[in-house]
Formats: sequence, C-alpha cells, structure tokens
Amino acid sequence: MSQDPSKVAIAATARWRARIVAAAASAGISLTDPLAGVPGIRVLTCAAGDLAAIVPHLARDAEPPRPAIGAHSDSIADRELRDAVADVAALLSLYGNVVLDLDAGGRRRRPVRPDVVVSAGVDRPQWTEPAVVLPVGRHRRGGPLTVALTAGPGFEGTLLELARLVEADAA
Repeated sequence: MSQDPSKVAIAATARWRARIVAAAASAGISLTDPLAGVPGIRVLTCAAGDLAAIVPHLARDAEPPRPAIGAHSDSIADRELRDAVADVAALLSLYGNVVLDLDAGGRRRRPVRPDVVVSAGVDRPQWTEPAVVLPVGRHRRGGPLTVALTAGPGFEGTLLELARLVEADAA
C-alpha cells in the first residue's frame, strides 16, 4: 500500500471509520470512506491539520482509560527514525503519560504488553491493528519521516487523541 507522506493515515475498523467520518462532517471537513460498512481494518486519509479538528468532535461515552504506552529505544536501526520515535514518546510523556521502553529488560523479565505502541512508520506490521501514521518531518536525505501509533482494542479513541497531540506539535 502506498501512502502520501504528507497525509495522516488512520487504519480503523468499520465502526470507528464511520465515527471518524461523522466527526469530520461535524467539524466541516469532507472525509469519505470508500469502503464504508466493509468489515475489517481499512485506511482513511486526511490532510495534515484535519485530525486536530476531527478528534474533539468524536462523541465520548466515558473518560478514556489512561493507556500503557510503549516505545522502542534500541531496536530501530535507522538513527533518525529512532530519534523521531523518542521525540514522540517524550512529547506524549509531557502530557502525563508514562512511556515504557519496549527494548529494556531481557529474558528474565516478562515482556510489556502496552495498549499503545509508538514505532517507526516503516518498521511496523502492515495495518494489523488500529493505527495512525503521522508525518513528523524529513530525513536528512529529504525523504519523509513518519511515526506510527498503534493501539489494542478499546483504545481507539485514546489513540486518536494521542495522534492529535503529535500532529499539533508537528505543525
């Protein structure tokens, strides 16, 4: 799947895609889901800056739980991507989130199972969970630098709120 690096890509279930499209409409943003109603995780894209306008319009049933956030510190080979992931993790921690180092520990410690994972956009599995891929800058070579946020079930709204914070900071 090719993706325009200037756009924000949101991979979500049919139910969440419908909620996102409705929230976009209430924010005055034209966003369509060409696969509306099709089950499974599919991708919506929106222009840079739209996410910040859409997320506040999502109906919240209850206060979202505080997610356990994990980020990779050492396992990303590309230094610029690793630094971008670290920057996003640091930004999220400024908002009171505890960000766990997924590369810390060893064989003796049980691996952490976070609710949200911050990773390099190119190193994550291809749309296996709800995810948001955000452009956060450019490589020294001029290519796009993206960071992905993925979430487990039940943290879709929280994921979008965290992505909104990252997008607003990158603007």
